[in-house]
Amino acid sequence: MNRQRLRMAAATALILAAIGAVFSSPAGAQVQFQFQILHGFPFESPYDGTLPTGSLVLDQYGNLYGTTFGGDTHTAGTVFKLTPGANGQWTEGILYNFCSLPNCADGASPGGAIMDAAGNLYGTTMYGGNISECLPNGCGTVFELSPGSNGQWTENVIWNFCSLPNCADGGGPSSPPTLGPGGVLFGAGGETAFELVPDSGGWAFNLLYTFCSLPNCADGKLPDGPLVQDAKGNLYGETGSGGVTSGGCGMPGCGLVFALHPLSGGQWKEIVVYAFDTNGPDDAAGPTAGVTFHESGLFGSAIGGGGEGCDAGCGGCLN
Repeated sequence: MNRQRLRMAAATALILAAIGAVFSSPAGAQVQFQFQILHGFPFESPYDGTLPTGSLVLDQYGNLYGTTFGGDTHTAGTVFKLTPGANGQWTEGILYNFCSLPNCADGASPGGAIMDAAGNLYGTTMYGGNISECLPNGCGTVFELSPGSNGQWTENVIWNFCSLPNCADGGGPSSPPTLGPGGVLFGAGGETAFELVPDSGGWAFNLLYTFCSLPNCADGKLPDGPLVQDAKGNLYGETGSGGVTSGGCGMPGCGLVFALHPLSGGQWKEIVVYAFDTNGPDDAAGPTAGVTFHESGLFGSAIGGGGEGCDAGCGGCLN
């Protein structure tokens, strides 16, 4: 695998758009974009939601959907919709305020959402739910938001983390699930990778893999970012630590890229695709955003390493 320099992008509380691409230019000409702010989420207006997280979802009508980690009525995050107007302006609407149920049984602090063909939204919350063994404020949830004919949206918690003995199903997910064939949801939370399968009006939880199962977490620790699936059913993702222990990170490994390969009988096998901090000072460390799959390879980013005067550890160099 070729070494790549990786950059850490600064987070902002803005929804940004690059529009008006000029694709009519001759081949090889520079493509031009126009920058526009669609909506801002200022901290001084918390009832609008704060700290947008995850990627935006675009529906067939041009509406955008997303989540905020905090803010609004219960300071526990929102799911919002941005609707384009004829005048080029966008209107925000709050579809759901988390922690609307007692003890935040509906979840708190979402980390993005995805949409299926029927227009339902799916996502995870890092906190909340009806089980509190693994975190002081709940272990997190997987949720579904369904649109109604009256314009109202209904939330349904389809999984509460830490529902299995000893929290074997994980907890505290920070990224939305991935939609697979037949409406199956794949995701990661805590030290696990999992799937949720539609089952007679409900959902069946299947544990795919438990990370840090090998000595020194050589198989990875703390998976983060959405999983991606290829045409053969393999899943790919990243862990923020674990892997090769070189001492450069000050933790058990600098993270890795993994593949989960489906076997017969519903079993899955983990394969370490690449362990970071193995290619010297220009290598990366601490990946957190997941990978993008292409037939030519996997593409991703990391918050540390990358040379430019930084060591190969998880310093999070800003270059």
